Amino acid sequence: MSRDIYEEHFIDRLDRIYPGAHERLPDIESLPEAAAEAVLREVLETGCLSQNCGNITAARRAALRLPPDWMAAHLPRVVPACLFRESKWREWEFRRAAELLEGVFPEAYEWLLEYAAGLGDPEILEAAEDLRK
Repeated sequence: MSRDIYEEHFIDRLDRIYPGAHERLPDIESLPEAAAEAVLREVLETGCLSQNCGNITAARRAALRLPPDWMAAHLPRVVPACLFRESKWREWEFRRAAELLEGVFPEAYEWLLEYAAGLGDPEILEAAEDLRK
């Protein structure tokens, strides 16, 4: 499989966090917890903070390889450290995170909707309402 430059750089970042992390995404539970959560943070930041489609797509492909139960358990610990920190980008980040989770990670997706609603941002609330329809 041929990878584009964005995916190559993304994989390099994951593997710098923990050697072989990209290949071990389906078995991320076997990594040390701090490393596994750092990998998730990189996936979220690349997939939700980026504006480049190549980065967003690379992160989404990686996220698809993560175990749903693990994602649901660790998302609440990682999201507050990396997403929704700047008010002007909250709606963008929310929409990207929802797209990353929707349909694949139902438990994590529901958690995201509840967490985002608790931020009290009118634009996020409107976006969440759009998604629920």
